[in-house]
Amino acid sequence: MSYEELVESRIQEALSAGAFRNLPGEGRPLRSWDEEQLAGDQWLGFKVLRDAEMLPEWLLLAREIEQHRETLDQLDQRHENLVLAARQAGRWERLMPVVQQLRAEFEHEARTLRRKQDRFNHDAPNIRLERPGIWVEYHLERLDSRISCPIELPGDRG
Repeated sequence: MSYEELVESRIQEALSAGAFRNLPGEGRPLRSWDEEQLAGDQWLGFKVLRDAEMLPEWLLLAREIEQHRETLDQLDQRHENLVLAARQAGRWERLMPVVQQLRAEFEHEARTLRRKQDRFNHDAPNIRLERPGIWVEYHLERLDSRISCPIELPGDRG
């Protein structure tokens, strides 16, 4: 009997005995894990580590960075919507404190994200896994330009 046949027979015996019943996720497709994509060519090793609940810190940090980027994108969108609403309503004096608060929150989150990105790039085991950091000053200038540059609204042309 070959090794493959032996393994197959053991699996069939376990199936018959019900060893694989009531396992978590039974009957559902296997889901994709972000960590596997983040780990690049080393995904299998990290899958094994994840299954053993032993992910390395830099890979956990990569997950945090992705979540942080989503938060930053949401703040950016909120800022854009608020500036547009203030411009449409002509209520700058009333909404400017809220716009400035959103900008301050965005700056804090962006600088925190940049520190995490720098730490990730320092700790990543391979240079190919490093990622470019966010350019905080560029994004702050972009937010500020929303306020200082007039935005032509639909129907403003005369």
